[in-house]
Amino acid sequence: MSRKLNRQRPSKEISQKILIACEGSKTEPGYFEGIRRELRLSTLNIILLRHSGRTDPRSIIDLAIEKRQEMKREKGWIKGDRAWAVFDGDEHIEQNYENWQSAINRAKSQDINLAITNPCFEFWYLIHFRDYFAQITRDRVVNLLGEYISNYEKSMCLYPKPLKELTAQAIQRAERIAEQIQRDELPEYSNPCCSKLPDLVQSILSLQTQ
Repeated sequence: MSRKLNRQRPSKEISQKILIACEGSKTEPGYFEGIRRELRLSTLNIILLRHSGRTDPRSIIDLAIEKRQEMKREKGWIKGDRAWAVFDGDEHIEQNYENWQSAINRAKSQDINLAITNPCFEFWYLIHFRDYFAQITRDRVVNLLGEYISNYEKSMCLYPKPLKELTAQAIQRAERIAEQIQRDELPEYSNPCCSKLPDLVQSILSLQTQ
């Protein structure tokens, strides 16, 4: 008598997805793309959403929500996947505070994580190299960054080199800035800050040890 052998099907690897809607079309996507290439993790799928026109905070958050809904409809979103919106602070707060507050409220109600840099994403780069606690302008950030990265341009990919070996220091500095904001009873997204961006970076890098 012939017997049927019960062969186990190869198990499919379930990829964790981190959806990141970025305000910038070069700086932020270039940074996260650099991390993704460096990690080479089959269990990580970073989905970068570049804007296609409007870059106000509400539009960035809506973009993340729409993409997540699309993935849910296609069964491409599982428990544990996370959606993030990454954008700047001062410029949007000053230009349209109503839009800013609407964006923050919508993100919280729709479970979109926020990584907000104030005044700009380059401030995150800067604190890889030095502490900085005083209010600062976007131009000043770029000028100071130029002392450590010659001929800096937004299209540069700075991960892994030179930022990878300095990431732990940047996270510690960002945490100290957050502590100062809390101690001085300032708004969460005060200038300067990298609010929750270290959490996003750590959540990605921690997958190396899983």
